[in-house]
Amino acid sequence: MYLQWLPVAGWEDGAARYFVLPVVTLALPVMAYVTRLTRSSLLDVFRANFIRTARARAWALANFVGARAAARVASGCELHRPATAFVVTGSLVVETVFGLPGTGRYLVQGAINRDYTLVMGMVIVYGTLVLLLNLIADLVYGWLDPRVRHE
Repeated sequence: MYLQWLPVAGWEDGAARYFVLPVVTLALPVMAYVTRLTRSSLLDVFRANFIRTARARAWALANFVGARAAARVASGCELHRPATAFVVTGSLVVETVFGLPGTGRYLVQGAINRDYTLVMGMVIVYGTLVLLLNLIADLVYGWLDPRVRHE
């Protein structure tokens, strides 16, 4: 704020410098969450029996097998579902705090003005958006990991 590198609020023709603070505000908690879950999942995979067996036999493919399993875990969509819901609902507050135009700002203003029709409509829109994103994540996860497919 004192150096005035980035604007604290407002919107000016979609300039990139106006996006930096809202994006960082939304992304940092999600990155910490996904990083923590990915790390614990990777540690579980590397402690699995097939990785230990491959290392014990000194297979040259042990690193390849581990890398494939790690890639599958790292791309696990089950980690991204709560993160997506957090970003969608967090954008409501971020739009209001940073003075950005958007539907979240209208939802907050509708709640302040007791415009129940607007609030109910926006809750339905945001709920539908979260459900659709979760459905897409489930479909992608089923496509990536054949163990969770249903016949």
